[in-house]
Amino acid sequence: MSDVIIDNIIRSQKVEDYLDFFAEKDLENVEFMLADDCILTDWNVGPVHGKEAVTKVFSDIFEQVENIEVNILHIHEDRTGIFTCEMKLKIDDDLLSVADIIGFDDEDQIQFIRAYKG
Repeated sequence: MSDVIIDNIIRSQKVEDYLDFFAEKDLENVEFMLADDCILTDWNVGPVHGKEAVTKVFSDIFEQVENIEVNILHIHEDRTGIFTCEMKLKIDDDLLSVADIIGFDDEDQIQFIRAYKG
């Protein structure tokens, strides 16, 4: 198995782990997965630059909502190693169709997250 395939399997699992931590409102582990110079962009916020600022956004979200549920429908990867995760996201009583586009740096840390609501 080539190193590229192994890296992509690891990164695909990291996408799932990130979403699990997000659903659990586990700020410490979400922060651990972020690169120092990461960028977050979503339909309410962004772009937000840097691990500290992105972590603050997640902290604010986690404080404002009671429950988060993530139901992953599909995870796609392009040729450059960027992942798109299609999911149903339930935040309290709101059910949303969401696509997260997630890229990684050379250290397998999340470099960027672009979240789109459908």
